[in-house]
Amino acid sequence: MSGPAPTRKPPAERLAGPAGALLAPVGWLWDGVARLRAAAFARGWRRAHRPPLPTLGIGNLAAGGTGKTPLLLAAAEWLERHGARVGVLSRGYGGDEGRILRERHPALRLVEDPDRLRGLARLLAHEPPEVLLLDDAFQHQRLARDADVVLLDATRPFGRCLPAGLFRESPQALRRASHVILSRADLVDAERRRAIWERVHAARAGLPRLAEIEGTLRPRDLRRLVSGELRPVSALRGLRARLAAGVGNPRSFEALCRAAGAEPTSLQWLPDHHAWTRTDLAGWEAEPAVLVTEKDGVKLRGIAQANVFEVRVDWTFTRGGEHWEELLAALHLPVRAARIEPLWQAQDPHGRGVPR
Repeated sequence: MSGPAPTRKPPAERLAGPAGALLAPVGWLWDGVARLRAAAFARGWRRAHRPPLPTLGIGNLAAGGTGKTPLLLAAAEWLERHGARVGVLSRGYGGDEGRILRERHPALRLVEDPDRLRGLARLLAHEPPEVLLLDDAFQHQRLARDADVVLLDATRPFGRCLPAGLFRESPQALRRASHVILSRADLVDAERRRAIWERVHAARAGLPRLAEIEGTLRPRDLRRLVSGELRPVSALRGLRARLAAGVGNPRSFEALCRAAGAEPTSLQWLPDHHAWTRTDLAGWEAEPAVLVTEKDGVKLRGIAQANVFEVRVDWTFTRGGEHWEELLAALHLPVRAARIEPLWQAQDPHGRGVPR
């Protein structure tokens, strides 16, 4: 590749070697503490507070990089399209997901607060939503939810726990999940996907077998950061560009761009949720173009040059999408019922079961 090479290995690749093996005992301790904490909630030793509205949690076993934000956007889009007022409660780490949500769904109610209970109180204080989405919520068990969706990245579904690896919990934690979705399923073959699902089902032995739901990220369009100009995905074909990302799994961004026809001239990988500065942009003006993720793009507003484009993506299901629709429809059902009830009461004030 031509041009400077400021890239560093992503954390997953650095921890795959001796450093990860050396830290493995600490990772076992981390997982042990996570299991004890989960058991405390499961047995009632620690109290989980239930929000007064249908609630869906979306999270990971890994510390980011699974495609969670596009799936959250897909949930918000479906619910809004069906007339529900949607609220999102997020920890707000890095701020990038929140800014994307506000840009894509301006009517959505969003509260970012590391204290989920305090955030819930703020969300309910004024014009409360009808359905609540908990962002990055699987390990945050202080708020109960009606369904718990866990995303597994097919390119790295399991691994060592922190700090020896990039995982917050081991596969055994999937016993708490109501749904498991395999993301970036198109980047591995059928045999690999089958092996992942076998491990998921083995981790949940004795529990109802989960539906096998798979999906991936597809490029939506390109947006020039300085002007907001949109270009179709076809503009990626043959485009020579530096790829720059500060996300959990930058290799998946590279794979997505290459699959769409882009021809990388150099790679620049920075830590997840990186706060971009002008210093990081050194040499960008000499590139034919620079492609960044949408999460990075929201933090590059105002400092990026004219040749910088964010690649916006959408979630798409490749298998089992009907189970996702069923889940969202079940969450939406109480909203519909609550709206119908006052209308029915007006028609049938004496509860006789027939309209006047």
